[in-house]
Amino acid sequence: MSLDIDEREALPACETACEAEAIDFSQKDEILELNVGAVILATGYELFDPSSLSEYGYGRYANVVTAMEFERMICASGPFAGHLIRPSDGREPKSVAFIQCVGSRDVKHARYCSAVCCMFAVKEAILLKEHYPNAEVYIFYVDLRAFGKGFEEFVRRAAANYGINFVRARPGELEEDAERNIVIWYEDTAKGELRRLKVDLAVLCTALLPHSVKLKLETDEDGFVRTPPLSPVETSTEGVYVCGFASGPKDIPESVAQASAAAAKAAARLSAARGSLVTEKELPPEVDISGKPPRIGVFICHCGTNIAGVLDVKALAEYVKKLPGVVFTNVSVYTCSHETNELIKKAIDEHDLNRVVVAACTPRTHEPLFQNTLTEAGLNPYLFEFVNIREQCSWTHARTPEEATEKAKDLIRMGVAKARLLKPLRRGKVPVTPVALVIGGGVAGMTAALDIAEQGFRVFLVEKEGELGGMLRRISELHDGTEPSAILDELVQKVERHERIEVLKRAEVESVQGFVGNFKVGVRVARSRAVI
Repeated sequence: MSLDIDEREALPACETACEAEAIDFSQKDEILELNVGAVILATGYELFDPSSLSEYGYGRYANVVTAMEFERMICASGPFAGHLIRPSDGREPKSVAFIQCVGSRDVKHARYCSAVCCMFAVKEAILLKEHYPNAEVYIFYVDLRAFGKGFEEFVRRAAANYGINFVRARPGELEEDAERNIVIWYEDTAKGELRRLKVDLAVLCTALLPHSVKLKLETDEDGFVRTPPLSPVETSTEGVYVCGFASGPKDIPESVAQASAAAAKAAARLSAARGSLVTEKELPPEVDISGKPPRIGVFICHCGTNIAGVLDVKALAEYVKKLPGVVFTNVSVYTCSHETNELIKKAIDEHDLNRVVVAACTPRTHEPLFQNTLTEAGLNPYLFEFVNIREQCSWTHARTPEEATEKAKDLIRMGVAKARLLKPLRRGKVPVTPVALVIGGGVAGMTAALDIAEQGFRVFLVEKEGELGGMLRRISELHDGTEPSAILDELVQKVERHERIEVLKRAEVESVQGFVGNFKVGVRVARSRAVI
């Protein structure tokens, strides 16, 4: 990449300004050769450049931005610290319009729907209204594609609870007036009239384009990696799998599901080598805290607008300092970040901490992360207490920030009180039954059974009907014209002939007892009953 003179002069300033020291322009390109048994492509997407659409004025009008730029503008860690301002004059916008399908569903650019733009715009619009309740917000759409779980209700809530205006129209042109406001010309499709709307800021929800893939893989006419019917993570090359946007437009939940599927395929392929390359991480010896008074470190997460948009985190930190046993407090933008976890380790060492309290978001996903951090610092992982001040406070009481802050103080005080009583615990080991039960013999169930069996585990596949196949047996043709029987028959044969899969037809699960690794499942099979 070539740089002009101004860009080269700006490089040292960028490096100096980055507090995380994440920028190093002295680094050189390296070519690494890796010996691997499987490859997973998760290449993501590129954003369509709207400057090629002259009618929208992107690049000419300062107050026309892309959705990704808007995301950074309103983000707490962004250039304006979460305070939304117009690029042209720095004042808060009183009205904002989101314009959908910019470059999408367009024969000249991206013929397909990018799948995520509708929900992305609704999410951003709600976030905007939570920041600025009096702002007028419009979403111009061709048609709303809210096809995910709970997405339709999300759209309805945006209109009913937040007053977001949904306008069914595709704007024809954007203009700039003397005050640098944006004038949107569009057709009112309900009345067949030409209308104009003046807003302070226009946000273009641009098409998402596939990254070019350098591997020799078969791609479709839009540049996405082609996958066979009913095998959405397999490619034309054996051992190479794909997930996420690389194979077609999809949102985060679907990308995560595909990532799990691709990982399962790769794990099955590498099952013979399982354990041969695993190395245990060296950990420091655990510190003996017996007889020592509690020395508690409390780490409060700012989390942008999610927490600090409602709670006064500085007031929380001042309050926490006065609690018995607390010897160290810290407020960080994202407590779950690598940098803050390194800070926690450093604080444990420098301040002789023997208890840690984190006040942040959900422990469901983050508690194991912080427990590992304690382990790596030489503390027992159960000397940790998590306080949820997001779901249980800032999100719940977003409209009453003062009361929410007082509740957060109560929650943290209770967390600290509990932390003072924490004692080291030892993890026990229980035997695991290396057998899986898959309920349902449709395409999903058969695929899951095969993936587990290919990793070397025994599988029971329970199907209530007299044959495998599920709903696919009722479909006459797939979306690409393939006859389902051609795929289904082969899949059924693979399952029924697999040495590690036992198929139970005309069977239903009646009871489930036990816990992870040790379940007992009662299954009724054609008037007989079996316990697995």
